Amino acid sequence: MAVSLFVVMQYCMSGVCALAMLENLLAIAVFAGTKKLRIKYYAFVFNLALADLLFSVCAIPYPWLNTSDILIGLLTGTYIVSIMTILAVAVNRYLALSLMSPARYDSLVTGYRLIGICILFWCSSLAYGVVMYNAVPPWVLHGVHDFGGSLAGYIVWLITVLVYYLAFRKIKHYTPPLASAAGISANEERDQTRVQQTRRLLVMFVLILVVSFISWAPSFALRIFAFFNVSLWQDETFLAWAWGCYLLYTLSTVINPFIYWWRLDGFREGFYAMFCRCVVKAKPNETVVDLTTNVNTETGL
Repeated sequence: MAVSLFVVMQYCMSGVCALAMLENLLAIAVFAGTKKLRIKYYAFVFNLALADLLFSVCAIPYPWLNTSDILIGLLTGTYIVSIMTILAVAVNRYLALSLMSPARYDSLVTGYRLIGICILFWCSSLAYGVVMYNAVPPWVLHGVHDFGGSLAGYIVWLITVLVYYLAFRKIKHYTPPLASAAGISANEERDQTRVQQTRRLLVMFVLILVVSFISWAPSFALRIFAFFNVSLWQDETFLAWAWGCYLLYTLSTVINPFIYWWRLDGFREGFYAMFCRCVVKAKPNETVVDLTTNVNTETGL
């Protein structure tokens, strides 16, 4: 019975990842092909979709090639990129509203620098995954990655929740600097738009954070539990549970594109315009300011 369930989980995982690959390919095509989505405001959303795409591509053959250290290292690197990207969104938005003036933020946090941060995420994460599974002794892998890495995942999630809380709290009490005193209505309107778009983006990523935690937490807990009893990996029932956790682990890559669809009207418009040859009129109160060029661009965030 356990062996049969084990095989079913493997086939389901490959099928789910194939669906996730298709969804995230479409999501990336929409972000890349829609002009009003190609602004720095969506850099981390695009990076998360790319991480989900590469994770799903690598995870499709994983049930049948789970002894490949290179493949496992790539999978490890891509999910680390996802975790870091979700955290980076909260940090980025918090900085935009608290630690510096809007003008200084716009001059320091440019689109190219955000791309550089994403590249840094990819290089460090993939290097960690490949080195950890191919260049260290098994006892280091077992202790540092299986136990320490899983525990670090929970710590990063806790830090991410804290930063999101601080960002939402800052939004609630945010007062545009010098806007009222200077009497500059344009700047005040821009700052209010910044707050609104930040709130909408953070709500979307909070949903993504919740989905990722539900999907990944059981797998991390399983690895921590197995750290104290290595012989469990030889038990067929435990392996069936493990593959069930791995299947749950992949569900976030399927759900995230639906969150983009739900929360980003601009994403839906871009999808319709690209694949359905129809354009949906944006809601009048949904405007994203591309603060890099000081041009208002209609989007659905």
